[in-house]
Amino acid sequence: MRERLRGLLHSAGAPARWALRAYWGTALLLVAAGGAGLAALLPVASLTDGDRPGVMTRLGAPLLRVADLGLGRSSMAAGPNELRGAAVAALFRLLIMVAAGVLCVAALSLFAVAFARGRSRVTELAVRRAVGASRRLILAAALIEGGVIAVAALAWGGTAGAVGADAAVHAWPGPLGRGTATPGLLALGAIAGLVLLGVLLPLVSMRGRAPLATRSGRALELVVPTLQLGLSLTVLAAAALLADHASRLRGRVPLGAKRGRVFDVTLSDPDSAHRAGRYAALLRLISAQPGVTGASLTSPGAPLGLGQTDGVITDCGQCGWGGIYVPYHTVYATHYLVSTDTFRMMGLPVMAGRSFKDGDDESAPPVAVVSQSLAAEHFQDQRAVGRRIQVGHASARWYTVVGVVADQVPAGFGGGFQPSDAVYLSVLQHPIAAADLLVRGDSGAVAAVDRQLQSALGRDYPRTPSTSEARLLSAEAAPIRWFARVFGLEGWIMLAVATIGTFVVLRLWVTSLLHELGVRRAVGARRRHLFGFVFSRALGIAVGGVVVGCWCGGLVWGTLTSVVAGLPPWDTGIAERFGLLLTLAALAGAFFPAWQASRAVPALLVGREGL
Repeated sequence: MRERLRGLLHSAGAPARWALRAYWGTALLLVAAGGAGLAALLPVASLTDGDRPGVMTRLGAPLLRVADLGLGRSSMAAGPNELRGAAVAALFRLLIMVAAGVLCVAALSLFAVAFARGRSRVTELAVRRAVGASRRLILAAALIEGGVIAVAALAWGGTAGAVGADAAVHAWPGPLGRGTATPGLLALGAIAGLVLLGVLLPLVSMRGRAPLATRSGRALELVVPTLQLGLSLTVLAAAALLADHASRLRGRVPLGAKRGRVFDVTLSDPDSAHRAGRYAALLRLISAQPGVTGASLTSPGAPLGLGQTDGVITDCGQCGWGGIYVPYHTVYATHYLVSTDTFRMMGLPVMAGRSFKDGDDESAPPVAVVSQSLAAEHFQDQRAVGRRIQVGHASARWYTVVGVVADQVPAGFGGGFQPSDAVYLSVLQHPIAAADLLVRGDSGAVAAVDRQLQSALGRDYPRTPSTSEARLLSAEAAPIRWFARVFGLEGWIMLAVATIGTFVVLRLWVTSLLHELGVRRAVGARRRHLFGFVFSRALGIAVGGVVVGCWCGGLVWGTLTSVVAGLPPWDTGIAERFGLLLTLAALAGAFFPAWQASRAVPALLVGREGL
């Protein structure tokens, strides 16, 4: 048995080697498409946590310092770090969908190339059958041929994917969990299986044909490249949207705030009244410093627009709720603790009422400021000033609304999951143990704050590190910028593989119309007419790809806007830029078959075979 198997492999090896040499062009296309698909899959697979059920990632969100606001938390409360973790998970699930799209595009291109390879070998296989080659021998030769192509694809694709995975892991700005080899092995198996299947299916389907059977061709459908290019547009546009948003975020430091710094202030004093007095004295001391243009003391994360999300109850008055008038509304809102100068420094104008005053401390009646969206939707006649709102769950309290400010767009990562409805409370009425102190002014004045903090905080001073506003915003843009780069990598690889598929399908399409093209040339059609005929179909593919990309993009871009606050759902400039790219890719795929058909003698076009 072993000798028979060895003899079969020896007999099949020669035709396999000959086929690889004779049809090296399609072999290279198979290696390129399969390897590119693997290079795109491995970085995503390396970031998947294979030890937990479901699609989980080992990417951890960059953590912010948090503090207990002293309001209590309900079961539906969430802090900034929880929202950041949810944002990472949502973007990674989207990345998994993109990787699945890359796999589909690679499979379509592989099968298109394999079909073209098998179609060009009809005569060869028929002759081999006619001279006595058995079906087992043909199948064995196909297995050897497919194995060589698969190994070559896995070799270069695995090397490129491993480099990309290592770069992605080291570039991630947050913590990383332990990785496993299972997702990577599954990616290797998927690509190897697709390459082998692509080589075997056309040949296996032909091995049962009668020797020297006749063949006929017909115009092939051009839907496959349209879908491939459309998916490429979706992913590339998503990457561009994220990259542009990250760039805007890094340059979002308000005018005159380039030298602003954020200090992490921590007071170990257990008495809240004493902490409130020290905070008030600290703000007065810093604000009086020459050269300081503003000082804001807030709950951690507030300078980035991040806060604790939880439910509140508004004393609405006569407000409709499902057709029934009820006096109270339960609202899911974002909670912030702020000081008197915070709204001005955050660029939030007061739309009604007033801002907080220095006298809004623990000895004063509890007051609150609400966002414009909350006032408009959850207070009678959109008049919130003077009405009440209940905040907190540990010891629920009613606060009088004294002002309404404009809605803000959070700059912090994860802010997209926060509700636009917001409630602002005075940090002097809730003097938490840890707060963020934002100071703006000239460089000398901001540097002097270190000495003032040392004087005001005493033994708590060593726990007050600081960072610039620009660096803080850059750190928040880092996860978005990372996802933009990975999305871009997937998109460019997808476009490259789709271009291979477009080239092959258009080649097959032109081949199936050689008789018609020959007739057109025979009756006087010039070469430019043939180019126009083929390029018009390529333009149709590009237009169809843009339509498919915009339709699929609605799903992807809608998810992005719900995760990343301030991200526009659509950018006409991006659509135009990548629409032109898709057109060039389709025309590039059509050029060679159009050129080859135009150069042939009309009498030889009829009956000519493909690749």
